Amino acid sequence: MKKYIIIIFAMMLVLPACNDVLDIKPTNMISEQDVKNDPVLLDAYLTNVYNAVRWQSGGRSNNMAVLGVCGGEMNVFAGWQGPYSTAMTIIDENGAPWLLDYWPYDNIRSTNEIIQILENPESNFDDDFAKQKIAEARFLRAFMYFELVKRYGGVPLITEPQSIDQPIEELYVKRTPEAEIYDFIGKEMDEISQVLPSSYGADEFGRASKWAALALKSRAMLYAASIARFSTITLPDGVVGIPQSKEQGYWQAAYDAAIDIINDSPHALYNHNPDPQQNYAEIFVKDGNEEVIFAEVYDLGLLKTHTWNFLYMPDGFRTGWGSNGPIYLEFVEKYEYEDGTSGKLNWDDLNGQVLFDIDSVMGNRDPRFRASVFYPETPWQGSHVYFHSNTVGTIDPESGWPKKAPARNYKKSGFLLRKKINEAVKLPISMEDETDWIVFRMGEVYLNAAEAAFYLNMNGESLDLLNEVRKRAGMPDKTEVTEDLIRNERTVELAFEEHHYWDLRRWRIAEQELNGKGFHGVTWVYNFPEHKYTMKLKSGEYGDIRTFQEKHYYLPLGTDRLADNPNLIENPGYSNLGDQ
Repeated sequence: MKKYIIIIFAMMLVLPACNDVLDIKPTNMISEQDVKNDPVLLDAYLTNVYNAVRWQSGGRSNNMAVLGVCGGEMNVFAGWQGPYSTAMTIIDENGAPWLLDYWPYDNIRSTNEIIQILENPESNFDDDFAKQKIAEARFLRAFMYFELVKRYGGVPLITEPQSIDQPIEELYVKRTPEAEIYDFIGKEMDEISQVLPSSYGADEFGRASKWAALALKSRAMLYAASIARFSTITLPDGVVGIPQSKEQGYWQAAYDAAIDIINDSPHALYNHNPDPQQNYAEIFVKDGNEEVIFAEVYDLGLLKTHTWNFLYMPDGFRTGWGSNGPIYLEFVEKYEYEDGTSGKLNWDDLNGQVLFDIDSVMGNRDPRFRASVFYPETPWQGSHVYFHSNTVGTIDPESGWPKKAPARNYKKSGFLLRKKINEAVKLPISMEDETDWIVFRMGEVYLNAAEAAFYLNMNGESLDLLNEVRKRAGMPDKTEVTEDLIRNERTVELAFEEHHYWDLRRWRIAEQELNGKGFHGVTWVYNFPEHKYTMKLKSGEYGDIRTFQEKHYYLPLGTDRLADNPNLIENPGYSNLGDQ
């Protein structure tokens, strides 16, 4: 049977002149035989697979905040938006909301086809080219399996392209045990890290490197160790659940991979500015800096863009949407003050009566807070971002003080997302952002190593690694390391980067952090004579309460997938027949 490979990619196929239109091949269908013998077409096919991997859960438009909302970091401006409805959906046996769901077996098949083509002795490829492209395909395949296993536990492990000519019993692949999926990822990354290059030229940035492979291994092994330590949910034959006996091995693997990157790679914590706030902010707007190990590359010239600035630029500096990322008060409180003291407020004082100096209550927090969150009077583009809903007292007409802030800024929580917004972008236009989406960076690698070292009883090293991250942030050293400290440091360093939601799940604390919760914001009122603010507590949601039950630590495969493959079994708690 003749096969055709569909390639949807920004490339020009040069066709010879032809008088008979029937002689012209479709430009989006390339025969398998052509790909087998042309490195340009093979690389285009691989690039298509890169593009089809969902590196960011919400895609490129107004769903980008989905994991931030699900994890209790932030909200969106309107309750009808997908991120909010996803966070409030009670997940049942019908399947997870589409923004959380992920079943990329079509793209996994493509990686398997590429590997099969390159390993075929009849293919005419240079050995070095073939080895590297196989390694890249294995990286992409492993990343997709990691995204699957962290959602569902064990899943069908398919490493060869299936054919409709196979016996039907071979097409219905059973779920591989959860631990074996993690072991597969670890082994694959060990092997391909010996093949992939250490770095690429600027024109090939965005491809998997040796260090990207080790970063994926470190993250995956950290998750596996957490499941082995904290989870009690199981299915027969280990389809869900990891034996505690494997815990230490996974911590060690996560630690070793991270330390290899820290000690031997060309990557380092970005640290170019004396101002730690500016230093941290630049990580996310200066593409290709040394902190970035792997990123999804965006380029207007290639018609691949997103809309981060358009969505999140605060009102007063926007065109279009703007102000679409209100931050919950509870998350603001996770940021310590600059002296290392707790950032928690006394909620009894949030009554609209007590006066607060904005610099003392917000401006003196962790520089990462100031680089990540807009709060009242944040300097921005030569002016300030305002959040007050009203001003009391007589306003000096010479002051230029606005009676109230733009409505979109104060309607929700009284704080807005700042992280990854580029101050140089003026009046952003939708779908013109070119800033790369960072998938792996050194801040995470240091914290992976610190967490793993802690559970390996290497507390001194864990503390040193954690303090390296704090030092870059301009925060004072901690003198002892605890589980809570490690978790909070990870939360603030990696905020709004799609880590927190999955961390709550793997630590098995999502029930206590999310279930039955409705997060909050504040209403700011400015007292002009005192030059201070009052804060009044308010709901940061839309009157809804979240539901996160024990069964939700694993997402359901869903009734449709179970109907498609009779060899699949559902995760605990979702079966109509009760727990399995």
